[in-house]
Amino acid sequence: MRQDSNRKISPWSRALISSLILLAGCSLLLGACGDARSAPPQAALVVQVVDGDTLVLAGGTRVRLLGIDAPEMERDGRPADFLAHQAKAALAEMALERTVSLSYDRLRYDHYGRLLAYLRLPDHTLLNAELVRLGMARVYLIAPNLLYQKDLLTAQQEAIEAERGVWKQLLKQDEPEYLGNRNTLRLHRPKCPLAAKMAKANQVRFTSLKNAYLQGYSPCRSCKP
Repeated sequence: MRQDSNRKISPWSRALISSLILLAGCSLLLGACGDARSAPPQAALVVQVVDGDTLVLAGGTRVRLLGIDAPEMERDGRPADFLAHQAKAALAEMALERTVSLSYDRLRYDHYGRLLAYLRLPDHTLLNAELVRLGMARVYLIAPNLLYQKDLLTAQQEAIEAERGVWKQLLKQDEPEYLGNRNTLRLHRPKCPLAAKMAKANQVRFTSLKNAYLQGYSPCRSCKP
């Protein structure tokens, strides 16, 4: 029997075909996005500096420098931290409109979607550590991204002993002692709620704020010792 080549496609079939085409297109798009995230750049031009530890690459990728924390800029009516603008200026002077090399640790993106990276200047200077050495940022380590822990800590120890940059203010002690978490390397005030939740095995007591920073502890963002 000869089939009718002009037979109409039912509305239900037409809707099914359209859905399948749309699903295939979405899959291709998601695949492309996944490929982009799994292969971040090895080198790129810096086109914008956001603050002392965040910048933007050509193409729009926002990068958070790994292992460090610079003073916060003013936001939502809150004034800028001590030396925040100087830290931003220092990063801009070294990196803006320059092509930098990027390397990565175990986790490559944070929960804001920013690319986490170590940056090297054309002369091979590790930019993350240089900002710490200048006192324009301090060490802020988050496991498992600990590749340059030793380099960053050495840079911080030099800045602390010289009382450079932020260390002109951060070494002012206002508690008789502080509680460190040896697991997270965070430092808390004694009455901080987060310190109360700390396992006894992880507790380290410091009577010297300077000594805690020399060992690579970073201040809790809640109690801000």
